[in-house]
Amino acid sequence: MPITMCATLAEPHAPGTDLVFCVPLALAWRKLQDRFGPLRFDPQPFLADALNRVPLDEVIDPTWCVSGAGFGAEGILERLRSELHGKFPDADPRLLPSSLAPDALLAYGYLSRDLRFPTPFALRDVCFQGQYVRAFGINDGPHPDNPARCAQVIAHDYVSSDEFVIELCAGHTEDRVLIAQIPPCSRLGVTVGAALERLERLRPGDRALRSDEELSIPRLQLEVNRRFDELVHRPLCNQELQGKTFDEVHQLVKFKLDEAGARVTAEAVMHGYGVPTPKRYFIVRKPFLLMLIRRSAPIPYLALWVETTAWMQEQPTPVPPALPTIDPSFWPRPPPR
Repeated sequence: MPITMCATLAEPHAPGTDLVFCVPLALAWRKLQDRFGPLRFDPQPFLADALNRVPLDEVIDPTWCVSGAGFGAEGILERLRSELHGKFPDADPRLLPSSLAPDALLAYGYLSRDLRFPTPFALRDVCFQGQYVRAFGINDGPHPDNPARCAQVIAHDYVSSDEFVIELCAGHTEDRVLIAQIPPCSRLGVTVGAALERLERLRPGDRALRSDEELSIPRLQLEVNRRFDELVHRPLCNQELQGKTFDEVHQLVKFKLDEAGARVTAEAVMHGYGVPTPKRYFIVRKPFLLMLIRRSAPIPYLALWVETTAWMQEQPTPVPPALPTIDPSFWPRPPPR
């Protein structure tokens, strides 16, 4: 199943292709820009122009990341390692080189964010694009955890069961976990913008998930590594970097979405019948956009366009229960003639 790692949000959508955008490469690029100005190559690839324009202000908090750029003689490798293990003692960096020549140029970016749902969602299955996969959401029928689970879901927009935008509330108020099952636009960034424009579109009274409404979201687990060949072995033209090249440009992204978290609450309500409100179904069974975004940021620090089941746990198609067999002795025998 095709999967494309995107260095920027300018990546076009393609049928049957999953897209992954994350900010570490842009963080490393920004450190180079801050010191040397917009990077220029000979010849200049489209990706370099796109990275020169990535808006990173307010996208992530400095405590979530480590980034830097410089030459080996300046001790950049040692500084990065020290900051990395100071901020993230359990970090296991796989892309930092073991050593660096004095005149070698290094730029590096690292991001770590662990968002936990205060209350566990229930395990479920869902049919996504015709394939049954493991999912999480709200239990069918009454369950003591359901009120707390419903309280963790905000419905921002609802057109139909095929088109909606919801938010899953994690324990960090600065982060948003957004699920947008919407039609893709021309490029990932345009789809991101279309999803963000739908936030808070519903009236406040319609944003809460009711106890009789359904929620199922596929579990996701991915590890994607890409080498950006279009930036490798091209001479740099910036004054201080004249003639230097990058021999390796890689990005590695690991991501997991599941039901993790723990909390139980209970709630009761009495009301009149009035005019019944149509029941909504938030069942993610078609291609969707997933974003992790800082509340004050213009773009997400992680965006996934999920078109296939490549990152999901497949489940066998449910088999309907067999009809009960009846012991022949149950039937009365005809009287003898």
